[in-house]
Amino acid sequence: MGPRALGLLLLVAIPLAACEGEPLRATARSGPSLALAQTPQEPPPPPSAPDDEATARGGYWLGVDLVGPAAAQQAAAAELGQDLTQQDPAEQPPPGIVVGHEALVEDAVRWIDAFAFEPHPELPTDPLALRRVPAPAPAGGLWQRHGAILVAFVISGATPQLRPRAIDWPLDQLAILPPGSTWLPAALVPERAPLFAAPAPAVPPAAEAHAFAHRRGGLFVLGWVDRCIDEPAGPRCLRWAQVVARDGDRFTPGYLPMFQVARRSTWVRGEGPLPRAQLVATGIADGQAQWVLLARAEDNQLHRHTLRAPATADGWPPSTLRVEGHEAIVTLGEQPPQRLPLDASLDARPRERPQGETEDEEHDDQ
Repeated sequence: MGPRALGLLLLVAIPLAACEGEPLRATARSGPSLALAQTPQEPPPPPSAPDDEATARGGYWLGVDLVGPAAAQQAAAAELGQDLTQQDPAEQPPPGIVVGHEALVEDAVRWIDAFAFEPHPELPTDPLALRRVPAPAPAGGLWQRHGAILVAFVISGATPQLRPRAIDWPLDQLAILPPGSTWLPAALVPERAPLFAAPAPAVPPAAEAHAFAHRRGGLFVLGWVDRCIDEPAGPRCLRWAQVVARDGDRFTPGYLPMFQVARRSTWVRGEGPLPRAQLVATGIADGQAQWVLLARAEDNQLHRHTLRAPATADGWPPSTLRVEGHEAIVTLGEQPPQRLPLDASLDARPRERPQGETEDEEHDDQ
């Protein structure tokens, strides 16, 4: 072998030896090499992060906004970050108290899930039955153990150089959830709604809210509970969703009345994407179970109508919904089927406002 050929061999061998043991993506970031060009490779898996592979694995900083004495905040932050990788930002720190770093957004969401509600919410096995069960306060474990109150979890984007970057959150909310997650993607029905720290038999004044949820952000349902007042005619109840609401990079746990929540998985469609409809069990009063029928018409406008049927001893009677053409066919309990138009006339029909709803609420599911 001549000197020139030997020199070329060394130029190829040295970078390959330096990369031994590195993941393939690390080698690919450092530039193409002869070995990579000659080795057939499988197509990469679809990206699991909301932006381009977390901008080449720059990852995410995890932070919190807390209220309370400095010592309480410090102790709570230490617990929140005890199982996280520590990566100091190269420039200005991201918002909130930074407690750690994760490479994947799914791991960041899993971290939020561990502290949002304690004990962890469980999706009911029987959605028709009243759930008069304890309702843990949002991030109540941090308050009980340290005396610190959570305002919000914060997920901030990082570049490979550990500088700040904006996160391009996906429209498909399932894309950020870890495998096995029980979070249910949903949409806020009004434009903006108060987020409460505890459920009640009626919606409290907005001034008692600890945060606000916004339709422009994301929403996830973790479970639901019912809060009731026992009356001679039967219980008067309001159903509440346990949620985590995303507004930009901030994730806030709390409670929303169920009539303000449209779960993605419960939409019923006909032959096409529109019109579509869903029934939302919202409350019980005067021996009557109550639902809100939400309908997205072909003009892409959202309409609603309140429906009632005799309650059962356990809660709501069975109900069915199907969409045929421009009509919803609804059966509630032993009542005969009702045909309801999925258009603006649905709003004009006489109805009783769901318990706690205000007159100026605007409903949507986008």
